[in-house]
Amino acid sequence: MAMYNVCAVCNACGDLHTTGITVSLNGGPASKQSIEEAFANKDPPTIIAELKEKRVHCPKIGRQYAQRDGKKIFLIPMG
Repeated sequence: MAMYNVCAVCNACGDLHTTGITVSLNGGPASKQSIEEAFANKDPPTIIAELKEKRVHCPKIGRQYAQRDGKKIFLIPMG
């Protein structure tokens, strides 16, 4: 199983921030890819679908936000 860091584009500043979440997936992407692209035409695992409900901290403004757009949530392979 491959391990991935999950990052999301900030709604406030537009930068890519880490969510602090890591996931392990069978058959995940080989390089950075949005969850929408990675699971196009198939149902994502529950852990991936739930990412749209997680809050992300923006270090620039000091607030949290939810990124619900699957095109703006990324899986980044570790290692």
